[in-house]
Amino acid sequence: MKHFRNVAAAVAAAALAFTFVPTSAWAATTTVHRDNAAGAPYSGKVRSTLIAPVSITTSLGTATCNVGQIDGTVQSNGTALNVTAYNFSNNPGPQCPNSAGGSSTVTAVGLPWTGGNVTYGAVSGGRDGTLTLSNVKVSSVTTGWFGTINCTYRGSGAGNSITLDAFNSDNPNRPVTTIAQAQAKATSYTLNKDGGSFLCPGTATFSATFQLLGETVAGSGVYNQKLHLTS
Repeated sequence: MKHFRNVAAAVAAAALAFTFVPTSAWAATTTVHRDNAAGAPYSGKVRSTLIAPVSITTSLGTATCNVGQIDGTVQSNGTALNVTAYNFSNNPGPQCPNSAGGSSTVTAVGLPWTGGNVTYGAVSGGRDGTLTLSNVKVSSVTTGWFGTINCTYRGSGAGNSITLDAFNSDNPNRPVTTIAQAQAKATSYTLNKDGGSFLCPGTATFSATFQLLGETVAGSGVYNQKLHLTS
C-alpha cells in the first residue's frame, strides 16, 4: 500500500508540474498574415524591393546599387522561404559604382535558393522577427584601380545563409518610417569567399533595406498585398 501511495504521489506531482509549465517554454510559432495581425494567413509569392541603397563592402572598396529586388515564395507558417530571382542594378547604370573608381555587378548563383524561413521573435524596441535566406551564393565582377576581378561569395550562416531583421508595417522602429509596409534590413552581414581570383578579399559585408509585399491575387504578378508577422 505504501508503494502504491508513493507512485500515486509521484504521478500527481508530475501532473501538477505539467499544469504549471509556462507557455514560454513551448516552441514559438510563426504566422504570416494578410494586412494585419487579424488578417487571413498568407502563403504565396513575395517580393522584397530596395527602399535604401544596398552596399557590398570589401577591403578593396564599397559598391552601391540603388535598384533591386528579391523574389520568392513562403508558407504562412514562415517555412519554405525560397528565392527565385535576385536582381540589383543602379540608376543611372546599369552597373553599380564602387569606391575603387570602377563598377561592380552581382549575379545570383544556383537559384532557386531553398530552405529559408521567416520567424516571429519580437524584440522590445526593435524587430518583430527574422528573415533567413539559405543557400545564398553570388558572383561579382568588379573593376577598379586593381583591374578586373571575378569573385564568388556565400552566406556565412548555417547552410550558407544570411539573416535580416524583419519589421511589421506598424512597428515604429522599422527602418524607413515613411513607408507603411513590412520591411527587412541587413546591417553589415558577412559573406565568405567561395571562389575566384586570389585578389578577392576573404570576406564581404552586405547591408540593405527592403519593403516586403505579397500578391493580393495569386499568380497576378502584382505585388500589392501588405504582410504582417505574428506568433
